[in-house]
Amino acid sequence: MNHNDEYYIERVLQGDHSSYAMLVERHKEMVFTLAYRMLKNREEAEEISQDAFLKAYSSLRKFRKDSKFSTWIYRIVYNMAVSQLRKNKREI
Repeated sequence: MNHNDEYYIERVLQGDHSSYAMLVERHKEMVFTLAYRMLKNREEAEEISQDAFLKAYSSLRKFRKDSKFSTWIYRIVYNMAVSQLRKNKREI
């Protein structure tokens, strides 16, 4: 059965942590693509993608349902990639 993101978010918040895998599966390509386009480095993009999903998972209770989960995770990835770009610039 294919439920919407809100269904899986509610399941996770009720204690079914395995439901988060459905959200990851549904959004992993978009998350990686954004990170890769910004960073132009596969390893950094993979790391940012994983970190973004971990951050979203740990902050899921703060997710306000006035926007879509995809918009929220997109914003997390974007902010993390910008931070990584700034860090890379300082290292040069």
